[in-house]
Amino acid sequence: MQGQNFLSWRYSDRYFSVFAGSGHTTYLGELNKPTNLESRLSNVTLGMEARLLNKIGARLDVSYNRLAGSDNKAPSESFERQRNLSFFSKNYEVNLQGVFYLKSYNGDYFRRSRIDPYVTLGIGVTSYNPMTKFNGQIYELRPLQTENVDYGKFALILPAAVGLKLRINDFVNLNLEIAYRYAFTDYLDDVSTIYPESTVDDFRSLLVNRKNEIPIRNPTAYNQQVAGAPRGNVKYRDQYFTLAYRLEIFIPNNKGPVLKKPSAY
Repeated sequence: MQGQNFLSWRYSDRYFSVFAGSGHTTYLGELNKPTNLESRLSNVTLGMEARLLNKIGARLDVSYNRLAGSDNKAPSESFERQRNLSFFSKNYEVNLQGVFYLKSYNGDYFRRSRIDPYVTLGIGVTSYNPMTKFNGQIYELRPLQTENVDYGKFALILPAAVGLKLRINDFVNLNLEIAYRYAFTDYLDDVSTIYPESTVDDFRSLLVNRKNEIPIRNPTAYNQQVAGAPRGNVKYRDQYFTLAYRLEIFIPNNKGPVLKKPSAY
């Protein structure tokens, strides 16, 4: 009887899983020339997933993402290098996504495929608070309104991803995922429109236009970077990617009504 109870617990199908992992981020916006994936780990995610139908699931993610960009990585004589702006931010994200599996479910979680590819699509929200370093100190850029725009602390995002679930044993997967986020703001990096008119706040002026912190590399760009001239590109909103490595653990579904077999399965 004890053996039967153990097998019942072990092989009773599991439709719910939890996962956690880390990875790298790269941001796409005004300050990303060239585009580079951060070498250090700059993303942490916790989440839960439910298998709802043969090829469809749903998941809830909570993430931390560090984004950064700097004009000092742009080509030496480019407009961007002469502009000389930079930012970094520590963003927190919550999203809900549908998961679409390319392979059919095998009928029991422990008989799942050794390689299970999937794609996701959903909706979410991210916090953002761009900062920069100046003379060795860190300053928040939102309160300074460097473009005379009072933008918010949160932005709607559209998350999408492609990934592979690699079976390690009956209970555990290693998930590899490349994810994309489209943000409904152009101020993740504090750069979007034009240089504002001059201000009596000398300190703010120093962070609005930082071309004088470096030698003149491009005279044409240097002379263009004045009040009323383009500071960013308002046509495109900011985006970012993550490359993530996660461990996924299947949890028992016979411990109460919350973890019952999905009725639509």
